[in-house]
Amino acid sequence: MNANVSMTRLVLLVLLGLLALAPLAQASDATLEKAMKAYEKRLTNDISYLSSFSAPSKHAAPSTLSKLSRIGSDLAGATKAATRQQASTSSGRKGRTQILAALHDATAAKSDAKASATAARAGKTSTAKRDAKTEQSQITKAIPLFESGGKLLKLF
Repeated sequence: MNANVSMTRLVLLVLLGLLALAPLAQASDATLEKAMKAYEKRLTNDISYLSSFSAPSKHAAPSTLSKLSRIGSDLAGATKAATRQQASTSSGRKGRTQILAALHDATAAKSDAKASATAARAGKTSTAKRDAKTEQSQITKAIPLFESGGKLLKLF
């Protein structure tokens, strides 16, 4: 009889533990969504800028480099926020994976845009145009990932 009571208590404790974890799963996704929501507006503006990027003139290159520096900080912060949070549902994990892939591609695009602006500042017009073209292909890969990952994380 003592073994029966111990087994019943064990089963009850396991069930209570599982019930306690259910809200944590939602909380984990909610925490991830909240962390990414803080970057939503900045990332929208940054991705918009990168998607319309073209090789700057020699005169405009310094201000372009300054803007790209801020974009790099935004991308690094969003990547850090997404990396530190764990999703708990299938859709949350998929959304996080897509957002991290998009951030990787956007960071590569930002690096290509920076190379373009640096070349423009040095007066290397053909190199600046080539780097801008590479930047466009990178950001074109990132945009669909941002859209689908953002929908899964309920960012928009």
